[in-house]
Amino acid sequence: PSMRKQWTSGNVALLGDSIHAQMPNLGQGACQAIEDAFVIAQELEGAKYRSEVRKKLDRYVQRRLIRSAAVQGLSRFASDIIIRGFDTPTKITWEEGKLGPRFENFNYAGIVTRILQPILPLFFTVQFNFLYDGWKNEVGIDVTAALAVLAIGGSMLVLSAGAVGEAGLAASIGADAFIGAEGAFDFEAISTALREFVDL
Repeated sequence: PSMRKQWTSGNVALLGDSIHAQMPNLGQGACQAIEDAFVIAQELEGAKYRSEVRKKLDRYVQRRLIRSAAVQGLSRFASDIIIRGFDTPTKITWEEGKLGPRFENFNYAGIVTRILQPILPLFFTVQFNFLYDGWKNEVGIDVTAALAVLAIGGSMLVLSAGAVGEAGLAASIGADAFIGAEGAFDFEAISTALREFVDL
């Protein structure tokens, strides 16, 4: 969204949330404003005449546009997927004296979270490397880090699509039954049936 907005007007430039507001879950609002200020200071430092300011501010926009949009997109992605798509992981325990297992948080989001738990540290490492290594804004974007975030994040998006209410690939392969739709894999019904069977 911030790629379509006008960042500058004459000798005036916007920075931080005024041009590229961030979701709060990555703590990037202030970080991106500091990066903006850093780049503006670098660009204006070499200006000797007032007539140079407009070109220097245009260079600021060129240096910040792609990275700030990528961080903004990553922030929104993380908010949508991690906050709404994930849940407390499913847990299956065995209680002494009981014949069958006990299911905790046995729903689509809980199962997806349990499945993805081993790769979440990898995703967070790639994500944070992307966020914190490019602060000098020397290149438009770190392509390797961006591709890694896209690949790992895309996999997480596909798996959790049903949990955030989007049909996506999960529904196209019949996995929409996992998200509470009627079907053979309604986990609440399965959980209830297993509990009733164990109590027999």
